[in-house]
Amino acid sequence: MFNQVDYMGFAIEEAVKAKNKQEVPVGAIIVDDKGNIIAKAHNLVELNNNSTCHAEKLVIEKVLHITGKRFLDKYDLWVTLEPCVMCAGIIKQTRIRRLYFGLEDKKGGAIVNGPQVLAKDEANGSIEIYSGFSQEKSEQLLKNFFKKLR
Repeated sequence: MFNQVDYMGFAIEEAVKAKNKQEVPVGAIIVDDKGNIIAKAHNLVELNNNSTCHAEKLVIEKVLHITGKRFLDKYDLWVTLEPCVMCAGIIKQTRIRRLYFGLEDKKGGAIVNGPQVLAKDEANGSIEIYSGFSQEKSEQLLKNFFKKLR
């Protein structure tokens, strides 16, 4: 059985894979209610030439395909960066049980920053939100990535 540090560590491994492909280093995993990792993904925006290929969206799509379920209310999403509006909407629509993220995104985030898409989400059930896991590692990956671009 893995613990919270392990789960975010797996998401960070995915972020490193993204960085190695010259993608913005964001990684995500989904864990079931027994603690099993069901799927992993990382950003593939550049490789796929598709602005919607965010880690969160890709990992959710994998789990929907694997499980054949429409709702993921028994699954937890771990992601290295606060999800954007698009990903927050997907999280809401698929009814993820818990969202764990590493680093807040002051500019593009939509969970604790910006529009706070999941705040008081009575319509689709309450999604538990936790932040700050391995925040420093996620931040360093992003800072180093963007520093090389400039």
